[in-house]
Amino acid sequence: MNANGRELVLKDEVFALVGAAMEVANELGSGFLEAVYQEALGLELADRRIPHEQQKAIRIRYKKNELQKEYLVPYNT
Repeated sequence: MNANGRELVLKDEVFALVGAAMEVANELGSGFLEAVYQEALGLELADRRIPHEQQKAIRIRYKKNELQKEYLVPYNT
């Protein structure tokens, strides 16, 4: 348990994902555009055999209409 007396949900999965992200950050450093980190994280997740999808499209609704534009969310598992 942490200092607030709460248990972290999916602790092992969170640890694995944060570890992969830290590896990318440590290897590349700062100063690149988001797309560089996104591609590198995809490679790191694949190397660690962590299931993921890059650029998952989410359809957006406005009132009762589905918009033509999509929101792209990186690194969905």
